[in-house]
Amino acid sequence: MSYEGSSAKPQDQAPQSSSQLLKSYFRENFGPWVGFVQRRFSLPRGDSEDVVMTAFREAAAQEWGEGEDALDRLGSFMGARVQWRAKDHLKSEARRLRHEVACDTAVTQDLPDSGLVQPEQSFAEQEDLKRVHLVIQQLSPRDRKHASLVLDGLTPQECALELGLTEVNERVRRHRWMSRVTQIVQLDREEQR
Repeated sequence: MSYEGSSAKPQDQAPQSSSQLLKSYFRENFGPWVGFVQRRFSLPRGDSEDVVMTAFREAAAQEWGEGEDALDRLGSFMGARVQWRAKDHLKSEARRLRHEVACDTAVTQDLPDSGLVQPEQSFAEQEDLKRVHLVIQQLSPRDRKHASLVLDGLTPQECALELGLTEVNERVRRHRWMSRVTQIVQLDREEQR
């Protein structure tokens, strides 16, 4: 934390109160925390902002004291809390998807016809494929179209051409939505154990 451009606290400046410390930390670190959540957990910006704001609200309920040790405690708290909240968000999303499946039998009735589930596959594999299919349905329309092209067997070059992207951008977008689908399916599987 810097004080007006310098890395050291001026001697004549009064120590920051807990609320001033939190406000200053928020102004300097909100954006970087949102970026971290977006990259690490593949969450959209709006969801990432919600996760970080929830962690900041929880930090505001704490008394941090004054000085550099208070800043260190706040930073450690935020690091742990932001990650915990992001994982909690992913678990909630997986629960919501399971609830939608239970309520909407039409979706599950259509799955065998989609070609994703084959009779010779184990029950666990069939369940994973159903989860993946349901998570894909929750993606943005652009990512859903991308996923359908991949599931139809198009190469990355063909997907890029179809979506109007460069090959590099296609791989980045593919990686992001595939990571998100994988995370949600894994969290859902772990939660069911």
